[in-house]
Amino acid sequence: MALADDNFDEIKRRVFDAYKTEDPIIEQFRTYARQLKNGVKEIRSYSVNAVSFVSADGGDNRLFFNPAVIELVRVVDSRGNQCALDAIAGNSKSSDFNQRADSGSPLLVEPLRRLCADLNMSVLDLSYLLKTIDEPGQSTGAIRTYRDIVEWAVLYDLIKYREWGSDTIIIREGMLRTKSIKLTVFPLLDQQIRAACSKHKKEKNINVSIVGVAKQSAVLSKLAVALELEETMHKDYPCYVKVPPEIERECYNFDNTWLDTDSTVEVGEDGKKRYQSFGSLYLAKFGDRPFDPVWPVDIAEWQTGDADRILGQLQFDARPGFPIPDFPMSVQKAHDFAKVNGLEVSVLQDILFDGITQRLSPEEKEKILRMKHLGQNLTNIRYRNA
Repeated sequence: MALADDNFDEIKRRVFDAYKTEDPIIEQFRTYARQLKNGVKEIRSYSVNAVSFVSADGGDNRLFFNPAVIELVRVVDSRGNQCALDAIAGNSKSSDFNQRADSGSPLLVEPLRRLCADLNMSVLDLSYLLKTIDEPGQSTGAIRTYRDIVEWAVLYDLIKYREWGSDTIIIREGMLRTKSIKLTVFPLLDQQIRAACSKHKKEKNINVSIVGVAKQSAVLSKLAVALELEETMHKDYPCYVKVPPEIERECYNFDNTWLDTDSTVEVGEDGKKRYQSFGSLYLAKFGDRPFDPVWPVDIAEWQTGDADRILGQLQFDARPGFPIPDFPMSVQKAHDFAKVNGLEVSVLQDILFDGITQRLSPEEKEKILRMKHLGQNLTNIRYRNA
């Protein structure tokens, strides 16, 4: 319903009145933006071997022939190597996840097996959220959690089990923090990754750096208006600034488990640390124009002393970014390799159909085949072919 003229003035007044309560918040964040402006540093480019990995979007990897639904979990790196591949049925049981780390199982996902073996855990031990797949209507959330865990397993695999011949930066799309892995398990993963990075340096004098890059974050969203008003990153050269933890906390509305790291969290009464992050947050602009995009970047907290070099390496990779300018090219290449196009989806749908009908009689298969082709949405076909 359109807004009537006599209502518009009233709505305008109420919106302005409501904004008055938000105005102090804007001023507060402008104070933060001015604080950050004082810490902005120039990025100097460093050549490096950059590698990224990406999990194909869940919506692009869903195969269905009602009532059957299959979710593909596929992680590919920026060189076109398939790092992990799995297919999860919508009616799977949580116990099925453990088979992905069983070396004798046809469902084996090798990076997940290595991670679980090194942590001496089963897949279900990694997250409480995986068990929600047993609850009606919760399979999508559980599979999203599983996809995230597989990504972390691939990150771990690239760092610990891949041989690198020169300084390398491993780029994760997304921050170096997660809600998918248990608070008590993530610190163990953190320790393993730190040890692997240290081993590369000690044995081969090679720096293997870890960063997480996102297209958006709660911090950037909250600060965006203030950063623009204060022209914090309006420089005619690539630049970055570290986000202090106190400002970062102001941008989130939940507990600190996703913000705390090994260096900020206290030891619990049981002698264990609980946290779900090893990232230290920076804002970075990789372009050399004042209005180029600013991205949130996590650097592994034990590598922040090398932030100048690491962000310079990231800028070197982002400089030729396409189709997204000034965004790491390795991530974009991994996306290109990971995505499943329409023709591939059609082929996979046919494979699913063959699986569904393999135990049917020829007459029954013919009925399903007729339903598949004659029962399509004719309206959609009409407009697709117009």
